[in-house]
Amino acid sequence: MKELVVRIGKPTPLTTIFTVPKELDSSLPAVLIFNSGVMHHIGTCRVSVTIARELAARGILSARFDFSGIGDSESRSGTKPFEESSVEEIKEVMDYLQDKKGIDQFIVYGLCSGADASYEIAKIEPRVVGMVQIDPYVYKVPAWYLYHYLPRLFDPGVWHRVYQKLTGRFTPTKRMREDVGEDFVEMPSYIRVFPPREDVAKGLQQAIDNDVAMYTILTAAVSYTVNRASQYRQSFKDVAFRDLLKVEYYPTLEHILTNPEYQKVIPNRICDWMEQRALQCKKERQPALAKAG
Repeated sequence: MKELVVRIGKPTPLTTIFTVPKELDSSLPAVLIFNSGVMHHIGTCRVSVTIARELAARGILSARFDFSGIGDSESRSGTKPFEESSVEEIKEVMDYLQDKKGIDQFIVYGLCSGADASYEIAKIEPRVVGMVQIDPYVYKVPAWYLYHYLPRLFDPGVWHRVYQKLTGRFTPTKRMREDVGEDFVEMPSYIRVFPPREDVAKGLQQAIDNDVAMYTILTAAVSYTVNRASQYRQSFKDVAFRDLLKVEYYPTLEHILTNPEYQKVIPNRICDWMEQRALQCKKERQPALAKAG
């Protein structure tokens, strides 16, 4: 494995880190790893680095790059919104890998705004064959209320707090969080806006129609919207996902993956899925390559 720093695109190049396996197989899709919020290319709690190096150990090339104006990539002129500029910049990296390495299929990965960028490119770019998202767009469904409130009816602690509030004796406690350096977490200045649900559903269907396989991970950060993995499909019940969607919900997993145990489990599960998808894509295209040869 080796890691290379490359500057890609014009007029202002994007800083990109290629993590290259010892033996590169250009018939396998490459993985593109996106920024989360305004966090640079190491990823929150260095998860992006962990994923990239594990993929290289499995023979898959990956590219971690900073969108313009983030991390080591300077800002570009213009006033395009993120959903437009990010797509253009992702295509620049794809074009570079296709031209230099002969790779023409890609799996995209992102957390939070990185998940949004994955969605934006997956719905329009035919070279995308897989998409992994942590806390993507998702919307509340009626079943959420049932699973959220029903257990509380039988929880003595809830009724005790209600009594304390009614009698003026309730004192809120501060929720403690793990001590994680600011260099390793998603910056709070990023403001995320969810599009209308119908628009997202349309985009997801476009990606599915292009046979983009999807692996969606939901954390405690979306518990106000989702409290069961099945609710993601319910949120987009008008999308025919077929067998291309896998969803997992981790109610104790923090959005920025600060728990050391999850920092091992989640990247490993992501890499397992990516490897399986990459090998599947290689197998599916072998007859066409043999015929062309």
